[in-house]
Amino acid sequence: MLVHGLFSSAEVWTSFRELITTDPELSGRVTVHCFQYDSPLARLRPDRRVAETDDIADQLDTYLKTEVGDAESIVLVTHSQGGLVVQRFLARKLWHGEGGDLTRIKHFTMFACPNTGSGFFLTVRKFLRVIWRNPQERQLRPFDRSVTEAQRTVLSGVAHARRCSGKECPIPIEAYGGSADNIVPPVVARGVFPSGGVVAADHFSIVQPTGRSAESYRIVRTALLSAAAPRTQPIPPSPPEPAPEQQGGQSVLPPYSKLQQGKLKGKERLSLVASVMSSPPQQRVHILAGLGGSGKSRVALEIADRARLARRRVWWVSASELSACMRTVANELGAPAAQVEQAWRRMSTSTDLVWSLLDASPEPWLLVLDNADDPQQLGPRDGPVSYGTGWLREPATDGGMVIVTSRVRSKDTWGSWSHVHQVPLLDEDDGASMLLERTNGVGGTNEQARQLSVELGGLPLALRAAADFVKVVSEGTVSLDDEGIRDFESYRKAVKRHFESAPGTRDHDLSELLGREIVEKTYGIALDLLTRQGVPQAAPMLKVFACLNIAPIPYRCLLNGEAPAESPLFSEFSTAQRRSVLQKLEDFGLVDVDERADVNDPELPYVLTLHPVVHGVLRDDEDVQRRRTDYYGLAARMLLDAIKGKDPDSPSNWPLWAAIAPHSVDVTQSSLLDILRLEDRSVLVDALELIRLTARYWIATGLLGPAREVMQPIVANCTSFGFHKDDREILGLRHEKGRITLESEEHTAAEKELQQVVAARTRLLGEDHTDTLASRHKLARAILEQNRVEEAEQLLRSIIKAENRVSGPEHHHTLVVRHSLARALLGLNRPADAEAEVREVLEICRRNKWPPSHPEVLWARLTLARCLLHQNPRDAEIELRGALSDTAQPADSYRMMLLRHTLCLALLRLGRTREAVWELRDLVVDQHRVLPPDNPLRRRTQQLLDKTLKEIQGSDGDDEH
Repeated sequence: MLVHGLFSSAEVWTSFRELITTDPELSGRVTVHCFQYDSPLARLRPDRRVAETDDIADQLDTYLKTEVGDAESIVLVTHSQGGLVVQRFLARKLWHGEGGDLTRIKHFTMFACPNTGSGFFLTVRKFLRVIWRNPQERQLRPFDRSVTEAQRTVLSGVAHARRCSGKECPIPIEAYGGSADNIVPPVVARGVFPSGGVVAADHFSIVQPTGRSAESYRIVRTALLSAAAPRTQPIPPSPPEPAPEQQGGQSVLPPYSKLQQGKLKGKERLSLVASVMSSPPQQRVHILAGLGGSGKSRVALEIADRARLARRRVWWVSASELSACMRTVANELGAPAAQVEQAWRRMSTSTDLVWSLLDASPEPWLLVLDNADDPQQLGPRDGPVSYGTGWLREPATDGGMVIVTSRVRSKDTWGSWSHVHQVPLLDEDDGASMLLERTNGVGGTNEQARQLSVELGGLPLALRAAADFVKVVSEGTVSLDDEGIRDFESYRKAVKRHFESAPGTRDHDLSELLGREIVEKTYGIALDLLTRQGVPQAAPMLKVFACLNIAPIPYRCLLNGEAPAESPLFSEFSTAQRRSVLQKLEDFGLVDVDERADVNDPELPYVLTLHPVVHGVLRDDEDVQRRRTDYYGLAARMLLDAIKGKDPDSPSNWPLWAAIAPHSVDVTQSSLLDILRLEDRSVLVDALELIRLTARYWIATGLLGPAREVMQPIVANCTSFGFHKDDREILGLRHEKGRITLESEEHTAAEKELQQVVAARTRLLGEDHTDTLASRHKLARAILEQNRVEEAEQLLRSIIKAENRVSGPEHHHTLVVRHSLARALLGLNRPADAEAEVREVLEICRRNKWPPSHPEVLWARLTLARCLLHQNPRDAEIELRGALSDTAQPADSYRMMLLRHTLCLALLRLGRTREAVWELRDLVVDQHRVLPPDNPLRRRTQQLLDKTLKEIQGSDGDDEH
């Protein structure tokens, strides 16, 4: 069955039809049919329309049932868009549970199929409005979603199928491109399909062979002979110049032609190859595991080539065509045809036959099992692959070696007799080398190539896609309108914008840059396999992780709560299931789980990370976009569960908050500020609470810049997501915003903001509500910092009176207000009264076992030291040095720098000027590194240093005089 392409007809197959009908080996055994469908450039009659691809796929289904209903075996051969038609036909049959109808189809070959979209004359096609409205042409556009949808089904349910059922049917699929094809380049024609290759032809000559020696004809002829061969006889030899690997059925020759594309990149990869080749004889089975697109097959091919040079027999078996390939191996090992036929009728004995022949082989050999992403495919019927009694076994002699490439890297899966090797990704230099060589140097400088390699995480598949994209654009073959991508640097910036932007704010689809093959190979195929293996929770769990930041994810504290079980994303999801699913994701390389040795918290050492490409592409996943409320709602709920009861003001909780904060920001911004913002109010409330608590952590640790940057747009745009500035949720954010302004020493602006918050909270909650009192306290501090000390004292005493009544005299809220009162007393030049007040506060803190490093304790000790400066500078120095040694905060945190500044004042009062200068110089260096130029503390410290140095110089001058 020959299926033509867009704007074409059955005439394109004239050469093929003549060659097949006159071939002596095929004549009388093969009948040629051309499936003709309507594919006009445009429709001028308004009463007629151009058929869509789904319509043509259903038309093909009808044709197969009516015109060739009696055929026992069918081979499908397609050109260009015809491949998409057949893929859609296969997918629709499986979606309807009609996989059993496909058993007659014995082979499917695609020539020049735009599997990742044809970019040829894309800009011209966009301007030709009549053509642009053609529904068949639309699916030729790069990265059409319906094409991706069909391909995922065909890959999992046809190419990688193991048995025939309503939802799957194994059919060998091969995709070929023409080396001179500029309409559908080979990389596009091959797409995501593992089998196929490149032939010497352009887009049209690839289906117009000039003779039986033409590569495209020999490819089809082999498929026809295989399908037409009687079941009781081996496939007859083909006389007209057959390729050696095609004699006897499915090819098991390694794809050595790929070695011509360049040397294996990566020092660690070359080291891995050397390690496998020099492994001791007892290590006979090696698993090359890694993320899809990491280059596992390329490493295996390098090993195969070296094994060939070492005079080993080498067989390359594609897991998608396992049985057919192993049958060829049996034939090549000399098994009688009758024995092979009998063994394959009873599949349980076929594995024993092949392995008995392998173990009896007198010459050394290497068997490569490529793309074994479903390990059980290699196992026996009655147990796991680790039993070693299926297609994968440990060779009985030292002369045998097996290489398996797989996404699955679990040692338990493969058995103790297998040796699992993680295929490393490329470092920045090797990645840059790949980019530069593949583009012939037209993409930019070495440094730009390095930076792009880092941005793409060293994933070879992504690097190849980037290089091909840049090369095509730089040559002017494809125009992407006003994308502005012309070289490595502009490509890197486009990818970086995508990775850092939330969905809905991006200027392009990431798959438009990287290609659909990236989507499928990095995670699509793996998630489909996990679903078929009975792990449907894997896909939504991975997508929830992608909704978080690219930073390491403290997964244990996120998954321990009830949020996952309550989410509509999962029908059931117990704690045990979560652990199992996480293990599966790790086994497939979709997440990397690590344990950090430098963290004491029992939950925090365990973190997971996603590869940046997987993370970036998954955030655009169709399911994530369609169910944003469910995904981002669950992410927010999990984060809130993780920080429940973890006071952001307490230093003991700061390691957890440091791990949570970047994820909190991502989820909040995606929920509140995206163009595709959420509508569910409960999720929005969760997001607001999450960012409020995160802001408190930042304020406590002196990270005022990040806090301000995140808070301002949320408060300013609250009406865009359905809230009023005086709603209690927004008032909570405005309170924290006022605190940020206050801590930044912008006292006038802080007073204005806090006055509005106090007034709104008083109306809404009442004057003595805890939240109102908290805002009144911050307002009093803003007034105090502006030297309106009497006014601040009166306000603070009224707040203390209310706090004693509402919270109690030893409550945290009461103590922090009393501390502010002590500072007011100091401002009134009453240091003794201030000292007595602050010492009483510190005594209560000690009695209630507040840690010495607590921010409020440090703040109170700073006030105590300032009181002592007026009375006994030596005691002030002792207090300050004690506070500095008791805290775990870094020396350049804001509160630590305040303590250090005050220590310098104490040293100057004690007359230790030169010691004070050394301290001031160190402090200025730290402040210049972390504080903005207009920061008041930075300005005061610099002024104090300049003044002190001038006094020293004047004193030295007097001495010399």
